[in-house]
Amino acid sequence: MNLFIDTHLNDVVIILYKDGKIIKQKKLSNEKEQSKIIMPTVKKILNKKVPESIIVVNGPGSFTGVRLGVTIAKTFAYTLNIPIRTISSLECLGVSLDSPEKIVSLSDNNGYYVGVFDENCNLYGTYEYLSNEQYKEYSDKYAVFDNIKVDYNKVIEFALKKEALNPHEVKPFYVKKLDVEK
Repeated sequence: MNLFIDTHLNDVVIILYKDGKIIKQKKLSNEKEQSKIIMPTVKKILNKKVPESIIVVNGPGSFTGVRLGVTIAKTFAYTLNIPIRTISSLECLGVSLDSPEKIVSLSDNNGYYVGVFDENCNLYGTYEYLSNEQYKEYSDKYAVFDNIKVDYNKVIEFALKKEALNPHEVKPFYVKKLDVEK
């Protein structure tokens, strides 16, 4: 049984996955106080069961949301001594999309995260963060997929094929620079 945690935006998605199927899923939409609801939601989904591994979406996305999800996943992995794997929010979109080449985007208030993938969801180049103006120009040139419905079965199966990491090596993945870094 695998525990999947996704907190990269305002939605919180917690899934219990076993033998190629979603056993339990809880999606909480537009949650502004994720720190108050994530642990009770995980506890309810697990219902005293111990997962065999954890998959966490490590970004890019909401700075606070990503940090919360990653911290909770790392804590479970470390204390339970179970494998942990990460998947980016853009990989989730790429895996969910049936297309030979995939340019996917994810928006926030000020711009868009963009990733370009091949048919096997291997990243071409690097992820980018584009301002709203830059994204308009970019999307005029390239066929960008947005508003993709995430197929969590595909996402979890993809993530389970990735190498497990030492929980201490798992970090939030940020693409855009913070104001203090500019």
